[in-house]
Amino acid sequence: MSDTERYDSVVIGGGPAGIFAAYTLARAGTRVLLLEAGGPMLGSLCPRVKVDLNGRLVRASERFRMQCPRCTCLTGLGGAAFHFDTSLGYPSALSRSKIEQSEDGEVRKFSSLERALGSLDGAEQAVREVFEELHRHGLNQHDTSGGPVVADTTSVNSHFDGIDLTVSQSITVDTALTVVESMMEALVEAGGEVRFHTRATRIGTAADPRFVVEAEQTDGTAVTLTADSVVVAVGKLGLPWVRNTIAELGLEHSAAAKVDVGVRLEGDRELLAPLSSQCSNPKLAFLNERGESVRTFCVCAGGRIMQYGFEDAVVLDGQHCLTRPTRRTNFGIVTTVRMPAGQDGTDFALELIRDVAQRGGGRPVACTVEELRAHYRGEPVTPATSLDTSLINYEHAALTECLPRTLVGDVLAMVDRLNAVFPGMIVPGAVVAAPVIERISPQMSLTPDMESSEPGLYFVGDSSAKIIGVTYGAATGTAAGRHIIATRHPVLAGKGR
Repeated sequence: MSDTERYDSVVIGGGPAGIFAAYTLARAGTRVLLLEAGGPMLGSLCPRVKVDLNGRLVRASERFRMQCPRCTCLTGLGGAAFHFDTSLGYPSALSRSKIEQSEDGEVRKFSSLERALGSLDGAEQAVREVFEELHRHGLNQHDTSGGPVVADTTSVNSHFDGIDLTVSQSITVDTALTVVESMMEALVEAGGEVRFHTRATRIGTAADPRFVVEAEQTDGTAVTLTADSVVVAVGKLGLPWVRNTIAELGLEHSAAAKVDVGVRLEGDRELLAPLSSQCSNPKLAFLNERGESVRTFCVCAGGRIMQYGFEDAVVLDGQHCLTRPTRRTNFGIVTTVRMPAGQDGTDFALELIRDVAQRGGGRPVACTVEELRAHYRGEPVTPATSLDTSLINYEHAALTECLPRTLVGDVLAMVDRLNAVFPGMIVPGAVVAAPVIERISPQMSLTPDMESSEPGLYFVGDSSAKIIGVTYGAATGTAAGRHIIATRHPVLAGKGR
């Protein structure tokens, strides 16, 4: 039995959301512990390629021929986001980049962070403050003098219901390493603590202090912590644990009414260049015949597709390769599927990825656009002898064999619309790979400060099921930290800003 350690707050997970929550709490003067299941950022980066940077060994992961068939470098300080070159989003202004159909049939635009934090002004200010902190700790200032990109969108407007060409900023691994290390130094100097290789196993409630956090170190040593507040920032990979925590504590929640599922499309970088000529991460969306949003997201120009284990299946994501670009570009195409009454979107997404894994023998499934279209129409097609893709461990098969027909139709409709705007951009030999899933956690009842129905317990970042992304996650972590200070340590309110 381990000795019990007492803290004001425990933050579980060292990704952007957890880092900013712990950083905010420490700088205000509270005694906070940041728990991270992995190791320090430098030690948890991809070990496949090593380059010397400023006298330090930093693992680069851009070179295709050296890649692992399945990524295992997603835990560790910085989280999955900072372990690879990535996009930070909007450095100057927040836009309503998503669309949905209102009850009266109108197209409505919104920002997921706006909904999470309660207002667009508040969300915009939160993102601005995140960038200010990132700049303070080593991120280069981004030139935003031109403001949002304004292009000739006549053709785009005729094919899409939602268009977002707002300027975004990217960050390389080496810069992220500098930023994260600087923030951790500031956190420790302010009295905060960071504990690596320690995985939270359970959150329980008590009288005083309010919470008991049970954890286990990689050597099997049990750790028992008590705290007045707990911030959960475990990311998408923590889904099973989050679901168990919700059930054990009886937190107010509902089944996920919507879930984002889809594919990644990959093609020649030069051919796909028009897609990102106006901004690095364009977001184009339309409503399908069911009133669901179909959109592009996470454009990785010169990047690659990566895969990682999720539950008992596999999921795909896009990897930015800013330092050493590849000759390919990939981007996501997802449909926000609305669940029928009584059906859980989380279960729907998990069943979908398991169907793909079963067809792929535990691997993702990929085919060409031409093959996908022919199978969808029931037409004969000669299978491609090989696929021009950055995936190195996949099953070449028709996605119609493992994805819902409606989803395949949405992908082909997106391809047709993109080719109508940019003729010939997506060729028949372009590769489509699955599965992609986002926002799959149960819909918890959270306040605009990210507090759950259990006072003092917060869910931020991907764990909240409200938002995804580095700066959005960081903004929710900051919101939780500030609310803890205001409600439990009011004498410290205003510090750490």
